[in-house]
Amino acid sequence: MNPRQRRGVLLLLVTLLGAALTFVGVAAYVNSVSSQVGPMTKVLQLTTDIKPMHKIEEKDVELVELPKRWAPSKAVSSFGQIEGLVSGGTFTAGSVIQEGMLIEQPGLKEGNREISIKVDAETGVAGHVSPGDHVDIVAATESKEGTDNEDRVADIVVENALVTDVGEIQATRGEGASGDYSEGKEVPMTFSLTPEQTLRVTYAEAFAKEVRISLRGTGDSSALSQEQKTYKGPNTDAQRAAGNDVSSGEQQPATPPKNSQEGAGQR
Repeated sequence: MNPRQRRGVLLLLVTLLGAALTFVGVAAYVNSVSSQVGPMTKVLQLTTDIKPMHKIEEKDVELVELPKRWAPSKAVSSFGQIEGLVSGGTFTAGSVIQEGMLIEQPGLKEGNREISIKVDAETGVAGHVSPGDHVDIVAATESKEGTDNEDRVADIVVENALVTDVGEIQATRGEGASGDYSEGKEVPMTFSLTPEQTLRVTYAEAFAKEVRISLRGTGDSSALSQEQKTYKGPNTDAQRAAGNDVSSGEQQPATPPKNSQEGAGQR
């Protein structure tokens, strides 16, 4: 073996030794990372963006592997756990599906009725309400003959109403109290209510000055007291009593002193 061949063999051995050392180093690093990360687990992840009330299908999700320590505690691991459910909000692709993100599809309970009303798009939290949410329906009324605060009442006619559908924003044009026409925007909303609640909402929409909705927080199903459901404005009894006293009071004409009158007569 000539010197050139010996150098070639030596270079080959050095290369093989370097490759072996690199492999050992990479393997050791991987093992170290694996030991730090811990055991792995499989979770369902969205493959596409979804909107509220979207019914989840198998094509919308995929099973991915994550370190167990990084996976959410309520992560879903099989499609069978969410089959038939719908999205409770807007979620983006790559989101890990967790319990609470998906809900039962809203629908009519036995004995309930569906009723739709139009809500002002600017004052009725439009854009924040989605099917599946719960709201309180508020009606503001005012006596046509009365002018006192006691004739103006805001009342929650239905509490914790289930929203089953939210329509598209519609432009409206109506005549105001002064005879001028004004433009606005309304959103049709559909609710699942009992027959009695349906009548209350129908009455409010027909005769109330304004009907609004108040969005409840997720999971808030607390019942309100009668005082919490009705507001009649500040008490004006004292003001009215004071006004009556002023209006009924008479000013007596000033009379000159008796001595002054007598003195004038003597002169």
